[in-house]
Amino acid sequence: MNYFLTIAASDNSGGAGIQQDIKVAYQYGYWPLSAITGITVQDFYNVYKVEPVKPELLKEQIEQCFESFPVKTVKIGAICSHENLNIIVSCLKKYTPCHVVLDTVLFSSSGASFLNNSSYDVMKETLFPLTELITPNKIEFELLTNQHFSSINQAINIAKEVCKQWKTSILIKGGHFSGTNLCEALVSPTDVLQYKRPKKNFQYSHGTGCTLSSAMACNLGMGKTFNESYLHASQFLVDYYEKMQQNWLKE
Repeated sequence: MNYFLTIAASDNSGGAGIQQDIKVAYQYGYWPLSAITGITVQDFYNVYKVEPVKPELLKEQIEQCFESFPVKTVKIGAICSHENLNIIVSCLKKYTPCHVVLDTVLFSSSGASFLNNSSYDVMKETLFPLTELITPNKIEFELLTNQHFSSINQAINIAKEVCKQWKTSILIKGGHFSGTNLCEALVSPTDVLQYKRPKKNFQYSHGTGCTLSSAMACNLGMGKTFNESYLHASQFLVDYYEKMQQNWLKE
């Protein structure tokens, strides 16, 4: 049995966060473990409240998972407080898991903040080097780099520089770029992989970032390359949300 650990916030609507990570990992054949960073009040459209869990409670959750199970891969989502950021860093240093994917959830799509701006530099200095891959969207990448850009090529040029500083690889997600095609890129310190496909607009799209990053983590944990992991994960996302849209339209 392969074990997948998600460290993220709980979503009471079941479409994102811990709940979505668990669903994705289960479909990939993992036993999903979880450590909850915060409790949210939300529906498919808005996050109304975020309450971080106490740092010591998060620490005990993570430690119990690592000490009780041979964790194969780790996915990190919304961290919810600066104190919990420090806890996650210390636990990753202690247990050194092979595969760590960080979905840099700085705020919800409705604008609710999960971390203060002061935490961004700490993330870049202490958490990013412990990850195999981070998965920012355009807005998150602009905040993390303090630079604005309008095209995927501009984002790639910036990523080629900062991935060396941050000591990790970067999946630049394309949902916030304009155009009829979805353009995304995987940038590592040594390589750039670019992808383009027709952009799909789903009536139900809650949790797409969680889904993609969790699927990437699952595929990397199964020994696939970055390219293989992206191709599998992006197809998994399309198939999942096409099915959800069919169910959505039936209601």
